Amino acid sequence: MSVVAAAAAVQELDEDQRAALDACVVAALALSSVEGEARDRVRLLMECHGRYVRSFGVLEPAPPFKVFLERLRGSRVADLLPGRPRKSALGELWLLDADGAPSSALNRIAVEATEHGHQAPGIGADIRHLHSLLRAVGMLSEGAGLSRVCGETVQHAVFRTLRAAGSDAYTQGREAMVRTPVLTRRELSRNAALTELGAYTGISPTRQFSGVWAACPTCGWTIRAAYRPSGAVDLECEDERHSVLGARYRAEPAADGWRLTARGELRGVPKLVPVEGRVALPYALWLWVTLPGLLEVELRDRLVGSGAQVRLWPFGDAYDLHVARPGRSRVWRVDVKTWADPYGLAQKLREDPEGFDGMCFVVPEHLRGYLPLLRREVRGSGARVLTDTDLVAEVEGA
Repeated sequence: MSVVAAAAAVQELDEDQRAALDACVVAALALSSVEGEARDRVRLLMECHGRYVRSFGVLEPAPPFKVFLERLRGSRVADLLPGRPRKSALGELWLLDADGAPSSALNRIAVEATEHGHQAPGIGADIRHLHSLLRAVGMLSEGAGLSRVCGETVQHAVFRTLRAAGSDAYTQGREAMVRTPVLTRRELSRNAALTELGAYTGISPTRQFSGVWAACPTCGWTIRAAYRPSGAVDLECEDERHSVLGARYRAEPAADGWRLTARGELRGVPKLVPVEGRVALPYALWLWVTLPGLLEVELRDRLVGSGAQVRLWPFGDAYDLHVARPGRSRVWRVDVKTWADPYGLAQKLREDPEGFDGMCFVVPEHLRGYLPLLRREVRGSGARVLTDTDLVAEVEGA
């Protein structure tokens, strides 16, 4: 079950179940993080348990503190909640594995579905940084949490601020956030729009070890680092698809530092890079800006390589790509859709049918099987839905 489906399932929980989930998420992050003093983490765990107990009320007994901590490891999320919601995507996910390592769902739920994520070791600093950024651009009131703020809202706030610097600065800044989610401080200082935006911050302790970090070969962002009881460190991209494709490694102590080996299909391994002097996008901006932009930028490069003229995010970001062939009258207005949940995308197309005439909605090739579903939703609107591979072939053949 995808993490996207889990985030949607959280919205179906009642108030007590959400409070319990919030407590479990923050406690799981405290258990899996090496950030901060052990005494402070224990204090936070006890506070989480208190909130957890209160969420159960008087009719259903909550587990004592020791059992609460034990259940966080390896238990399905739905089984941790009062009433144990059935037929929920949360019944197929966990927060920590049996060894206490964080799941791919943990950070996303912390950002999108909790009120106290700012307290959590590891991602708490990222959430506080994003709070400050959104307040600075007038999109988040003081004291408000992220759990009611969607990715589109964050995109709008960030892009609006970049756009104020002019169209060229907007395109360069947005593309930099896609291509280089990690920068040296010197590189960042050369981009006035990004420096003023303040989007980059220090690399999180949960994505580094021994003063070094590694980049995912697919997205370039910092790979999550989880210590194992053996002393080894497991490295895995936060994006499920990148992890499945092979962005999974193990670092083991060696005489000359650390030895990195692949645990997935990618036989090559990334370099270990010093943390000092580098800054990265926080988790939410990587999730809501970098990941959606990867296909947009890659598609632009492929089309330009085939001889097309392409503008990224034209006419004030009216859509993603404006494509033309030299000497031809035909143009393609392209809106790239990278939603991990094709049914959610279908619903979005169904709810917002205006302005589709002549638009090409492009989805990744791995969603080809959902083309019939998506095409039904835009039937009669004048729009088309095709994969990125189809678009490149069509432009090349025009």
